[in-house]
Amino acid sequence: MNKFSIVFFVIVLGFSRSEAQELSDSTLSFQQAKARLIKKNLSLLAAFYDIDITEARLIQAKVWNNPYFIWNQELYNVQKNQYFNYKNQFLAQVEQVFSVAGKHTNTVKLAKINVAMSKVQFEDVLRSLLYELGVTYNDLAALQAKESLYKSVLTSYDQLMAATREQLRVGAISIAEAIRLESEYKAVKTQAVENANQKENALAKLRVLLQYPTDSAATLSLNIPIALPQLQRDTLVSHALRDRPDLKVMQLNREYQSRNVKLQKSLSVPDIKFGYQPQDLGSNYTRPYSGFNVEMPLPLFDRNQGRIQEAKLNLKQSYYELELQKSKVSNEVIAAFNRFQKTNEGLAMYSSEFIDRLKTLNQNVNLNFQKRNISLLEFIDQQRIFITTNLQLIELKQLFLDSINELNFSIGTQLIEN
Repeated sequence: MNKFSIVFFVIVLGFSRSEAQELSDSTLSFQQAKARLIKKNLSLLAAFYDIDITEARLIQAKVWNNPYFIWNQELYNVQKNQYFNYKNQFLAQVEQVFSVAGKHTNTVKLAKINVAMSKVQFEDVLRSLLYELGVTYNDLAALQAKESLYKSVLTSYDQLMAATREQLRVGAISIAEAIRLESEYKAVKTQAVENANQKENALAKLRVLLQYPTDSAATLSLNIPIALPQLQRDTLVSHALRDRPDLKVMQLNREYQSRNVKLQKSLSVPDIKFGYQPQDLGSNYTRPYSGFNVEMPLPLFDRNQGRIQEAKLNLKQSYYELELQKSKVSNEVIAAFNRFQKTNEGLAMYSSEFIDRLKTLNQNVNLNFQKRNISLLEFIDQQRIFITTNLQLIELKQLFLDSINELNFSIGTQLIEN
């Protein structure tokens, strides 16, 4: 994504590949989602036309002024009482306006800068959409993982509730314990419903981004990268200052304003119009008459002073805007890098051995409670620990993937693939 050609190649590659996996299929990976985004996203396709628009404006900037053709003839002759008799008097003239002082050259160069800016802005649109896709994808994947957790817990609760009703019927459990257990069940069920509603909202966002049908579903996954590159903060900052598309736009804007100063100065010099009269019958001192004329406004009052001053001020303003943007980019990268480091450290606390022990413990909870080896409070406490710990792990995975997504966004390239 450092060069527009690379972006264009990626788009062409996306069109050349087979259709991305439909949402109704088993699993949609983040790489498949990115390929689909590049190929189908309407915002990206619309932004691509901005490049063609600026290139069309460049074509227009290159063309020269059209010549003028002037025809003047007699309308009415009082002596002869005749209308539209050009034989009595007519004038034919051809005129051409020539831009001087580099107006045409500066206009063309400004148009070229606009083309370059539109290409870089397209990169920035793609960068922003990839960031939005990452946020939406991770959010939906986390909500689906929570949904799977709630389903597993509720299945165990359903089995336990059936056994509890039978125990209540024979008097092996008190009504208070049964009500307390059912209340806990309903609390988990409520959390599952809230999670399902959030999942639908996230799924709707994903459908819009990837242009899937409104009734499509998706199965996503929170895939943590197996190997992470060695990252140096200062290197990332340098990388961002060199490659961030929005910063490139600011740099091109400064170049644009500099060129605009030259254009406005050249506009203070008036254009020259040359005219040639191949024949003038009846309106001059000699018949027929051939003549040549030169026209130009005298720059006595309007010398484009205001626009020149405005262009100079815009140039000064662009310098401070560029420096401000560099400061923002540097701090965004540093903040994103620090968040990435912190979330990576937090995720390392959840080892696979710990998660396996937690699962094994939870599998024995229902059986131990039914055998009355543990009390109701111990059972509820174990269930809450299991749910809370798994929810924290899911959210930490989402936070880690979001930090990768944010780091990629702040640098301006997909440095870490997930």
